[in-house]
Amino acid sequence: MGGSVIGWGVGPAGAAGTASAESWQAAPTAIVREVTDLPQSVFDAVGLQPAVAAPVVLKGQSPLTFDGKPGIFYEGADPCPYCAAERWAFVIALARFGSWSQLGINQSATNDVDPSAQTFTFSRATYSSPYVAVRTREILGNRQLSNGHYAVLQRLTPEEAKLDDRYTSAKYFPANPGYLPFVDFGNRVVISQSSYDPYVLHGLSREQIAADLSDPTNPVTMDIVATANYLSAAICLIDGDRPTAVCQSPGVLGSAHFVKKSYGFGLGSCATSKNGQSICGGTNTSTQG
Repeated sequence: MGGSVIGWGVGPAGAAGTASAESWQAAPTAIVREVTDLPQSVFDAVGLQPAVAAPVVLKGQSPLTFDGKPGIFYEGADPCPYCAAERWAFVIALARFGSWSQLGINQSATNDVDPSAQTFTFSRATYSSPYVAVRTREILGNRQLSNGHYAVLQRLTPEEAKLDDRYTSAKYFPANPGYLPFVDFGNRVVISQSSYDPYVLHGLSREQIAADLSDPTNPVTMDIVATANYLSAAICLIDGDRPTAVCQSPGVLGSAHFVKKSYGFGLGSCATSKNGQSICGGTNTSTQG
């Protein structure tokens, strides 16, 4: 990890500011195909990796459902480098259970830790699955306002904000409470901050990252796919182990090991910037715009 540090905050629902008009570009078909059609053998060969943090398992929580299906909620921000890293694995894992549409391309902030990490955006994305329902929020766009803050892109609902406040707390993430991205798998498994260090993406194009995903010995692929194995195991936990071909595969079975508390891949990675905005997290009280 290198570069300057700007924190990326998780603000309350309805924070001051106006939703921004952001430019958007569709992810190239070739990249989407490479990311959403990984051979099963790659997942199984990669398995778990020591540099990848395990998700946190929850006990005794009311199930999260959307439209009658087990619900998966993702919250990130377009400029956030940790979100940039986690999106690769999130797209890959969810593609094993359904199909994506309207994925966009994006890069993290140029002036933050791990700058210009190449990735996707979920700002217009939709997802369809017979097993689970997915909702995504990119709370900040890449457009900077005159005060240096990033403009609000998609606001959280009050219910979504409650999920964030409850499950990104120090109770579950003692070293990094409130970090983005936040991912909730049915109120059974949660993630806060990326599962692996975004620095591994430094200097790589989207085309390079996607093309290397077929090589289970590539270091970047190992971090991304090991994360995708954890996410796949989380989905299998909430959807009744469907489909069997995925949920009973060696890579997923070997990744069904979660923790009660997570200290992340690294400690103290973000701090609040001078202008007071936090775009990687580290607090549940900062504003979104």
